[in-house]
Amino acid sequence: MSMRSLPLFPLRTVLFPSMPLPLVIFEERYKALFQACLKGDRRFGVVLLSSDNVPLSVGTVAHIVHWEDIGEGRVRVLTVGEQRFRVLQQIETEHPFPVAVVEFWEDEETIPAGVDTHHLLRHLTDEFIDYLTMTVLLSGISLPVEYFNLPADPSQMSFYVARSLQVDLTEKQRLLEEPSAMGRLQRELMLVRRERDFLQRLFSLQGIAGEIDDRLGLRWSTARSGTVGVVVSEDESGERE
Repeated sequence: MSMRSLPLFPLRTVLFPSMPLPLVIFEERYKALFQACLKGDRRFGVVLLSSDNVPLSVGTVAHIVHWEDIGEGRVRVLTVGEQRFRVLQQIETEHPFPVAVVEFWEDEETIPAGVDTHHLLRHLTDEFIDYLTMTVLLSGISLPVEYFNLPADPSQMSFYVARSLQVDLTEKQRLLEEPSAMGRLQRELMLVRRERDFLQRLFSLQGIAGEIDDRLGLRWSTARSGTVGVVVSEDESGERE
């Protein structure tokens, strides 16, 4: 595993590989971090700041891909997550921001005992799309069709699902720290089922649910507009059910 020194930005968020992370930087020490990154390879580490204000030791490299000065001493920055890393040692420097030696952490190849890989990937894909569709219907938001196209690679799929799940930061950090993609996917299937069942109860409480054909509603929406929105399947008369 390769190592390097990396500026650290503790945040109350969990960054996953390939996940976009927009930031507005205004604090002086992190404006200094931003300037230092621009002089280097435009990368820094994002680590979760715990409820006790302690930076955790597993995070993700953020790559700065765009920035603009928005006035009043603030900079709007767009970053994208890259590799996972583990903090090995904090470094004392003259910088006002934290710096550490980190070790990049690729997914391990292990498969949990008793896991059928094909079965896991198929069920997670189907149930995650159901979960997203129910989230759309309940919240009133619209999502691009591409949001429902999961990556085929297990590691990439696991991080895609992790960033999309509406769960607390502790659960997200646990997913980030899962050693293998298959272990992460297995846990995500459990979380997707739990959250989907919770959304189904919300539907029932609001008098929306019975038998909602989520997938038909999804196809109806994507066929016409290229987005997935609050669309319930229509019956043959053209009226909404």
